Amino acid sequence: MNLKLATFGLTAMALVTACSNDEIEKINLGNEITFNTSVSTRAAEMTTDKLSEFNIWADAEGYKQLFINGEKATKPANANYFSLGHAIFWPSEVASIQFWAVSPTDVKVETSDLKPQIPGFTPAADAENQVDLITAYTKAMRGDGTNVNINFHHALSQIVVRAKAGVDGDETKSVMIKGAWIVNVKPSGNLSFVPEGTTVDVTDDASTDASDVFIPEKHMLWKAIGDKTIYGREFTGTEPMKLSHTLQDLLSVEKNSSNLMLVPQQLDTWNLNDNTDKSTNAKHGAYILLLCRVEAVHEGAQHPGSNDPVKVDAENNKHYHQLFPYTGKFDDGEYGYTCVPINDEWKPGKKYVYNLQFCGATSGAGVYPPTGDLMTFNLPDGSGKYIKTIPTVKPAKGIGDPVLDNPINFTVTVEEWADAWKNGSEIGKEFPMK
Repeated sequence: MNLKLATFGLTAMALVTACSNDEIEKINLGNEITFNTSVSTRAAEMTTDKLSEFNIWADAEGYKQLFINGEKATKPANANYFSLGHAIFWPSEVASIQFWAVSPTDVKVETSDLKPQIPGFTPAADAENQVDLITAYTKAMRGDGTNVNINFHHALSQIVVRAKAGVDGDETKSVMIKGAWIVNVKPSGNLSFVPEGTTVDVTDDASTDASDVFIPEKHMLWKAIGDKTIYGREFTGTEPMKLSHTLQDLLSVEKNSSNLMLVPQQLDTWNLNDNTDKSTNAKHGAYILLLCRVEAVHEGAQHPGSNDPVKVDAENNKHYHQLFPYTGKFDDGEYGYTCVPINDEWKPGKKYVYNLQFCGATSGAGVYPPTGDLMTFNLPDGSGKYIKTIPTVKPAKGIGDPVLDNPINFTVTVEEWADAWKNGSEIGKEFPMK
């Protein structure tokens, strides 16, 4: 897609009167700069029609100030190109120019050392209000022509949580989900732009620890900041999500929301193999939190001689046991909190898919979360029906212990986001990262 620029007029000429005559001459004697651009799809599928504008910066070799400083490129009606409103020419004595671009255009961008940077970017709390931050960087050489290729990349990490019910021999378990969250994630980040392949030494930054900064991905270096928070929601529909044997998305339930798009970061670890950390989660390690209910389904009205509290379905000759949350009774309005620790490094432009299996032959329903987090993050209590405490049973259970016999089994995959534009018009296909 060519980014054509309109005629350079008298207004633009007035802006350079503070420069020397030689500088003005350089600007007007060069060739007009145009752009070929490409961009990857959003979590909610993007097409070429949806990208309507972006801001662009340029640092011309030898210049003491930015050659282009955050000007907005917009797409005219019924056109397939973008325009800045005035032509910009490649200075005749400049061998190379570095270009940066950012979308959306309302993102706060600062400049330092002739480079843009994005301070304190914070995704919206709700998935449906999050935007896909895309950025681009390229160093173009005059010898390659003045039609510059700019390739946008996703700057955030996309997080997907899916779940299914496993098969456990002859016993059928019914698993119902009323909410899903990612807990203990840093909410904001400072994004610096660096040439791809650059190694950044952060050992002299006293304010930084190893979990905050990592080697740049593409042209981006993120530093995650802020007090850890929570992303997700309680499902407010009248019926909970009943898990089937096929994976179902959890974080995109209701409100037509997409999957989460969060600041790239190294998640801290909640180590369940360390007895001290298991019971305290001292570093506030990250985990997937689920508000759920588990029932065992058996044939017949009741087990002979049993006094266990059950729900009887005489019409279908079945009865149900409440396995979780365990409260010593059967109340089909009760749900409990369970979780699965995660400790991955989220990189920009990558999609992380967490596939959870409840109640299979070798998996249970997760572990008890840190009860303090349930209070700190003000998780819903369902008017007392959502159980936040750990039951008193023998053998005793505590934070980090399985709520049933086994913890949840899960796998993680990392996928590339799809290319929205391929050869100028075709929609690209998703493919797994090698």
